[in-house]
Amino acid sequence: MSAPTVLSIQSRVAHGHVGNAAAAFVLQVLGCEVVELPTVLLSAHPGHGRPGGGAVPAEMLAAMLDGLERIGVLARIDAIIVGYLGTVANGMVALDAVTRVRIANPNALVVVDPVIGDRDGGRYVADGIAELFRDRLIPVADVVKANHFELESLAGRPLHMIDDAVQALSALGVALPVVTSLEVAEGRLGTLALIGGAPHLQVTRAVAEPPHGLGDSLGAALTAHLVAGLAPAAALARAIGTVEALIGAALALGRSELPLIEAASLITTAPPRPLTRF
Repeated sequence: MSAPTVLSIQSRVAHGHVGNAAAAFVLQVLGCEVVELPTVLLSAHPGHGRPGGGAVPAEMLAAMLDGLERIGVLARIDAIIVGYLGTVANGMVALDAVTRVRIANPNALVVVDPVIGDRDGGRYVADGIAELFRDRLIPVADVVKANHFELESLAGRPLHMIDDAVQALSALGVALPVVTSLEVAEGRLGTLALIGGAPHLQVTRAVAEPPHGLGDSLGAALTAHLVAGLAPAAALARAIGTVEALIGAALALGRSELPLIEAASLITTAPPRPLTRF
C-alpha cells in the first residue's frame, strides 16, 4: 500500500522548525510522502530577529506547480496544507494548486492554516493576505486550523467567550473548524473544534514562551491522521497529544525551538488528549 502524499504549501526556514521545516518532518514520521512548495525562504523564524531571505517569486512558485503537474504528481495528492503565504500572489498560486488537485482527485483533503498573526506579535502578514484566506482559501477548505488571534481576525470581532468562538468557527462553513491557543481562563488555553457540528474542547496549562512551530506541527499531525483514516475526534486528539509531548520535550531540554529530532519518537507514541463534547 502506497503512503499518502501531502502537498504542503508554506514557509521554509534554514534554521529551526517552523512552517515546512516542522510540518514536513511530522508528516514523514507519521507515514506520509511530502511534496513541498515553499512560499518563502528565510534564514530563521522572525522571532530570532530580522531574517535573511524573502518570498519566493510567484512566477517561480507557479512554475514549480506546473512542473509537478507535468510529471503527474498532482494526481497523486491525497491532502493539501496551505499555511504561511508571504504574498497575496503566492496565495493565488496556492488557490490554483487546490483547484488543480481537486480536478485530479476530488477527494483530496484541503487543510488551511490561515497564518495571519498571534496574540503576542499581532498581525505579521502583508495587506490582503487575511482577506485572501477569508474570501478565497477557506471557502474551498475541508479543515481550518486557526489560533485565537486569527479566528478573531477572520470573524472581524473580539472573541471573549467560548460561545463567541463556537459561533465564529461555525461561520467558517467548513467540515472541521479548529481554533488553538484559545484563552479560556487565567493560565489555561484550549483547543476548540466543531466535530459533526458539535463543540468539543480540550484545555491545557499555558506555557510561558512556548517553542515556535507548534501550530505547524499540529496541523501536520492532524492532516496525517485524517488521511490515514482516523475520525476527526481521534485525529485531533492524537495531534494535540503529539504537540503537548513536544512542548514537554522542549522544556526539558531548555530549547526555544522544537526538538523534533531528539523527540521524534513522541510524534508517534504520545498519548492522545481527547476533547470533551459540551
